[in-house]
This record gives sequence, structure tokens and C-alpha cells, in this order.
Amino acid sequence: MKDQRRETGLVDVMTAMNYFLDKLWSMEFGAALLGALAGGAFTILGSWLQARSANRATALAQAQANAQRAFDTLTELKVCMEAQTFVGRGTHGTRTEWNRQRKTLITTANSSIMLLPDAYKETRGPALMLLQMIKEWYGDPEWREYEAETNLLLSEALHFLGLFVRGSAVPEKREMTEVVTETLGQYRRQWMTAELEDLAREAENSGLDEEDQERANQLRHALGLLPQQGPDPDAASSPTQTPGTQ
Repeated sequence: MKDQRRETGLVDVMTAMNYFLDKLWSMEFGAALLGALAGGAFTILGSWLQARSANRATALAQAQANAQRAFDTLTELKVCMEAQTFVGRGTHGTRTEWNRQRKTLITTANSSIMLLPDAYKETRGPALMLLQMIKEWYGDPEWREYEAETNLLLSEALHFLGLFVRGSAVPEKREMTEVVTETLGQYRRQWMTAELEDLAREAENSGLDEEDQERANQLRHALGLLPQQGPDPDAASSPTQTPGTQ
């Protein structure tokens, strides 16, 4: 009798456990469990995406800080250049001093630009190339032409760095050798025109000596105001030859 009651009690327990398990794995419970798992997965994914986004933002901020340092250094070089009052080919001392300042500031800017990661090579590459194009100055060409060329290269490098710091799109890369050649050609015509106008005013006021008259003719030929004559058609191609200088 006892054994029968024990077996009946065991059956009741098993029946209750089966009922409990059926309820445990009911649709509602399964949905809740899946929801909890999905919620946990989304939480982990969200944390990962947030961390990744934060790392990218930190990397971009660091890159922009390096670009800003390079921008400030090149701006200093530009201001230093524009403050110079060198005449013609300068002197050994003035050329040495300029080349020293140029080397120091270019090296400093170059170091900051090189820290830009590969993700920003479209800014890093052109900026480094432009700095390499800025030559030392040994008196040829004369200062105003050297200054004009250097200013063009600096301005282009500042353009690339400035847009990057602001978060703007990378500008289209230009062939700066062609830009420099074309722009310097325009500057030379302006310089020659200004020099010819000065000679014309001097001729009006007091007349020109033989050397100044020859220079005026050279300028007219170079500007296309007179047909070119003589064995050296390029004699007046350099606007840096002022009257009476060689």
C-alpha cells in the first residue's frame, strides 16, 4: 500500500514538473527570453559601435590638431616672407638668414603633416609634395620672383590643410608646376609694364640716356609692342633686369 502511494506521489510530482516545463517554454516565455537575448546583443553591438565611433572621432581630432599645427607654422613662414625687404638678389647674409628660417619652419610643418594617418593621405600627400617644391634661395631668380613662386606653393598647402581642419571636402589637386609657370608669366608682364611706364614718365620729365632707351626698347619687344629684333630674342624675358643692372 505504501509503495502504491509512493508511486502515485511520484507520478504527481512528474506531472507537476511537466506542467511547469510546459509553462516555462510557453510562447510567452520564449518570446521574453529571445527578447532579452536580442536586447543584450543590441546593447553589446551598440556599445561596440559607440566605442568605435568615439575612437574615430578621437583619431580625427588628433589628425586635425596636427594639421592645425602645420597650418600655423606655414602661416608663420608666409608672414615672415612677406615682411622681408630684400632687393634684387640680396646679399649672402640675407639669403643665409632666409634659408635658415625657411628650413626650420618647413621641417616643423613637415613633421606635423607626416603624422596624419593613411586615412587622410589625400590631404597629407599633396601638402608634403608642395613643401618639397619650396626651394632654397640663392639669388637666382631675384627675390620678387622667388617670393611670388613660394607664396603660390604656400597658399596651396594652406588651402589643403585649412579645409581639412574645418572638416570640408578635399580640394581637387592641381598641377602646381603649370600654375606657377602661368602665374609667374602674368607677374612678369605686370612688372615689365610697370617698369616701361616708369621709363616713359622719366623720358617725359628729363629724357632717357642711351642705356635706359635700350632697356625701354627691350621691354617693348618683350611685351609685343614692337617687332622683336636682334640676335637674342629672349634678352628682355626677365623682368628682374632693371635699367642699368646686369
